[in-house]
Amino acid sequence: MPTAMAPAWLPPGTDLIAAYAASRRLGYEAKPAEDFFRRWEPHDTMVSPELWYNACTQTTPWGGHVTIAEPWTAGEACEPLDRTLVAFTTASWLTRRAAMRVGEPFLTKVAFLEAPPPPTVTLGDKVWDEHVTTFAASPAEAAAAFPKPVRDYLRRRGFQGHLEMRPHGFVVHEAGLGPRPEHYDVLFRLVYDLAAALRPGR
Repeated sequence: MPTAMAPAWLPPGTDLIAAYAASRRLGYEAKPAEDFFRRWEPHDTMVSPELWYNACTQTTPWGGHVTIAEPWTAGEACEPLDRTLVAFTTASWLTRRAAMRVGEPFLTKVAFLEAPPPPTVTLGDKVWDEHVTTFAASPAEAAAAFPKPVRDYLRRRGFQGHLEMRPHGFVVHEAGLGPRPEHYDVLFRLVYDLAAALRPGR
């Protein structure tokens, strides 16, 4: 989980997020340690911001944790193109690696400096394949990473954004959510719904 650093500057609205975290009894770091986020990189579909702010962390019923934070895509104290949230979730039963995106939100990666992305694949799900760009080592790996309950849930939701599955966790960004208390709640709910859809035996 993130650990504290002494912030020299904090984004507008930080006080609201701090109060929100306190009201929900969440772990909170205004300027979280970057090594937590670097452990999830490189991302297959998203850029890797230099800075992160306002991390709120909650322990989950399945023995993991969820951390939601704001990626800062500009230099410190500079205004970014847009502001949004990303959730990082640990879940011990996950074993696959694949990534998907719907649309091209501003966090979408367009250059691959560290390593090329996995191949683009299709799943044989007509609606999914028409609307989603999926990356995985193989179609079978993608289908296992994004089982039908997950695909159905995201379809019903009208999801737009990024979802990256990893062994023992996943990362999710939903377009349109910003660093506001009510949007932290929305993203926490999305994470819990995804985790439920991903549980074995569904």
